[in-house]
Amino acid sequence: MLKYLVIAVATTMLLPAVAETAPPPADAAPLLDEARTAYGAGEYGHARRALEKAIVSVSAKHAEAIRAVLPKPFDGWTANDGDSTPVSLAALGGGLSITRYYAAADGTQVQIDILADSDLVEQMSGMYADASMIQMMGIKPETIGGETAFIDPTNGDINFIFDKRTNIKVTGSAPADIRKSYAENIDFAAYRAIK
Repeated sequence: MLKYLVIAVATTMLLPAVAETAPPPADAAPLLDEARTAYGAGEYGHARRALEKAIVSVSAKHAEAIRAVLPKPFDGWTANDGDSTPVSLAALGGGLSITRYYAAADGTQVQIDILADSDLVEQMSGMYADASMIQMMGIKPETIGGETAFIDPTNGDINFIFDKRTNIKVTGSAPADIRKSYAENIDFAAYRAIK
């Protein structure tokens, strides 16, 4: 079991490096047609490779839509584009992982992590839906940006759960009010419109 977990984690870590060397195909439709034809001909390896390329293409479009809802850096801050990685089914229940880092001139930072459309989040959502469980853990529900946020009392991390499939987490070394301001500036309505 450990061997398979190591392989899954290693594969997940290698995906960003592969994505950097080869841009994703712009259109997944021809790849899906190619996979269907190859599958019909019994060329399963060919079909799998075409489907994997199609997944990379669709994931890139999905990531682009999600990045658009993230806040712009505040005055005096910088931000990266937002790294994205298709998540291994074996490692985290599938989905798409996106991380954007925001940095101030004094070195403090805010990090927004999104795990979208993942079975793992569906499992986590039960905990956040259980009022007695979150009370026992000391987690404090709070409305931020019109959405229910769950604040971890030990470190001030902010978690949002959407449709039992997506987790948005705001962390970092910046003061709590700055992290909260970044959370408030996520375009939640636009996020909910992403299908």
